Amino acid sequence: MCFSATASFTTAAVLMPAGVYCVTKAASMQKAYWLFALMPFMFGMQQFFEGFVWLGIASGDGVTTLMAARGYIFFSHLFWLIWIPLSCYAVEDNANKRKLYFFLVLLGIIHSLSMYVPLLIHDDRIIVKLIGDSIKYKLVLLHDEYVDIRIMNLLYASFTLIPLLTASDRYIKVFGVIIMLSLVITSLYFEYTIVSVWCFFAAVLSLYIVFMISVKIKSDGAGSNGAGKIESPPAG
Repeated sequence: MCFSATASFTTAAVLMPAGVYCVTKAASMQKAYWLFALMPFMFGMQQFFEGFVWLGIASGDGVTTLMAARGYIFFSHLFWLIWIPLSCYAVEDNANKRKLYFFLVLLGIIHSLSMYVPLLIHDDRIIVKLIGDSIKYKLVLLHDEYVDIRIMNLLYASFTLIPLLTASDRYIKVFGVIIMLSLVITSLYFEYTIVSVWCFFAAVLSLYIVFMISVKIKSDGAGSNGAGKIESPPAG
């Protein structure tokens, strides 16, 4: 997250228990949604790592900064590119959309590994510095020499936004819309620190999933007395 170590650790402290709550409820009543339910916890973990990035920068500890940055980038450049389309695949009933999401999962695995593995091996491919009150992650990727950064950004948005925005479940679609709006705002006002700031917005917005799971629990209890899987709400 941007702004400070305290803000990062505080966000993690809120999101991780919220994620545990969501997973517990989804496991007992909404099993198909447990991948979504885990998102607040994982966003909390990502913010936890960035808290240590802040501490490493403040103390001048390059080793701590690098190790924590690798943990943070694991989520931003690998985990989310796979987890989001996989989560949509798990709850989708439409066969054609499921094929699309499965295809995006496969592409996400290939693309994210091609970005993250070199960063895991080579220390000099990760440069972390402060710009204003935010952290900038300067990453040297394998694609930099022959792929325009705008194409890379479009690919990233495709893996994360297309599944959310096209989901049949209206609650997931709403989540996609607010995540997209946060990306637009971040791109306009935090261009140079977009990785850190957008992930902060996305982390905070993942609390929406707590609401989504809670609504589905109530619907499940009202519609089937807690037995079986409820039908996804019609597309909005």
